[in-house]
Amino acid sequence: MTNVNGNKGFDIEVIKHYIKDLSFENPQSIQDNNLENNKNFNISQNMSFVHTPFKNDFFSIIVKYSCECSSKKTDKKLLVLELDYFGFFKIVDKSSNKDNLTKAGAKLILPYVKSIIEDITNRGGSIKISLKDVDLDLIKN
Repeated sequence: MTNVNGNKGFDIEVIKHYIKDLSFENPQSIQDNNLENNKNFNISQNMSFVHTPFKNDFFSIIVKYSCECSSKKTDKKLLVLELDYFGFFKIVDKSSNKDNLTKAGAKLILPYVKSIIEDITNRGGSIKISLKDVDLDLIKN
């Protein structure tokens, strides 16, 4: 039988995942949004993970992502994006510790986070933001 959840090799099972909160601003007007400003920009990105345990071997993770992009030339904000993405999981291997559970959960839902960020900024932003590979070994709870 095929594993439809794609959780093979993980100690957890995804129950559900969804966008909990999303804010996107493209503050530049069309008149100010010129190609020169969009070529020279600063990007500030931040990502964190919030692990919450529940009864009966369940837990959740919220991936909190924020990004600000501004023009180097004019110092005007080109875009601001904030995303909270929620994942709810069931623990399959009860010997896993909290750090490993957080890493496994994040690994399962980060492709959705990446897709949302890239799609929104590509379709509606001044700059397309690409989420690079996240070093999950830096996660500490």
